[in-house]
Amino acid sequence: MGARRPVREAGGMETGPKRRVLLVDDSPAFRGLLQWYLGTLPEIEIVAEASDGEQAIAEVARLHPDVVLMDVRMPKMDGLEATRRIRAGGESPRILLLTNHAAAIPAGLAAEAGADALLDKADLADTLPAEIANVTNEIRATGRHD
Repeated sequence: MGARRPVREAGGMETGPKRRVLLVDDSPAFRGLLQWYLGTLPEIEIVAEASDGEQAIAEVARLHPDVVLMDVRMPKMDGLEATRRIRAGGESPRILLLTNHAAAIPAGLAAEAGADALLDKADLADTLPAEIANVTNEIRATGRHD
């Protein structure tokens, strides 16, 4: 794994290493939108993208990201099963599951799989910054850096 790059606020003050994020969604257009949006957040570094759960498991094992933003519904392996397998493999990224149908998926099902949050894609502009801030604060508090 490469060295983490420090984040600099306006004025040049370092705020700590960037949060390494893996994007997992079967829609290249949605991944591109997420990449663009997250690129506006200075504390974020997108380390890779994947289009299904199988690729997500491999990328988590290879890159050890801090955060995985993963769609629930994907071909080959869905996000819930990929989350279970990532947790069973001993990896500890924060996993934020994304869906267009949050009301159709019980939050308990996502938590049971090992997800840290279930977010509706329609509300990401409102919810994602707070979720990223929570991860950032937790990493700072615990000093956890894989």
